[in-house]
Amino acid sequence: MQSIKSVFLKFTVIIITVITSEDLLARDLTIATVHASNRGFIDQSGLVKGSSYDIMNHIANEASLTHHNSLIPYGRIIAYLETGKIDTALLVLDETVTKVAIPLIYIQDVNFIVVGKSGTEINQLEDLEEKIVGYLRLTPNAKKLMGNLNIQKVEGSKYTHMIEMLLRNRIDVLVGPKSNIYWALKKLNYSPDELGKPFELQKAEMHLVYSKKTANEKTISELIIAAQKLKKSKVIQNIINKYDYSISK
Repeated sequence: MQSIKSVFLKFTVIIITVITSEDLLARDLTIATVHASNRGFIDQSGLVKGSSYDIMNHIANEASLTHHNSLIPYGRIIAYLETGKIDTALLVLDETVTKVAIPLIYIQDVNFIVVGKSGTEINQLEDLEEKIVGYLRLTPNAKKLMGNLNIQKVEGSKYTHMIEMLLRNRIDVLVGPKSNIYWALKKLNYSPDELGKPFELQKAEMHLVYSKKTANEKTISELIIAAQKLKKSKVIQNIINKYDYSISK
């Protein structure tokens, strides 16, 4: 016959196992936000802000999911989605993203443009021939859009740096998402008149994506429902408008 002590120990082990299992199931949703201009940044007071950062926090809160949202460079986000170190992010869809993550729901358009200083006219892709073209490092769309054109490519780490290079004639034109470029211009206290008329190269779609490594049907469903509700109520669009200085440009 088992002793009371033995029974108590077994009961304790069962309780600990149940608690541990519940803790694992209730772990925080790990979110990554691209650390770039208006999508995710740290303001002068040290607070994290940005369109993608705010949208993801709103979606997680609406879904009643405890979460942790970090600013991470684009390349590292792809690596972390592949290993499952992060669960979800807002990203422009391409082959690199869909290889490691599941697209859940469309969130917004991202307009990739090419723009020069005031007076510079770009009316077609071929107008970039023999020009010095700047773009943000680790932006796969920028490289693809320029194809095999005879140009000199210059990579930068921040859009603010690239704007400075453009206005100082170190590059002829800048390629990137329209909202990111105009956000950087605003941050540097430059007028939109400093730039010429932007030429749209591509309109891409940004989606909420989820790591294939950690895909969870219940969590995915909750995120989709939450995002749909926030889109319908215009909460997501209001966040986009708040951080987009390119509207009407």
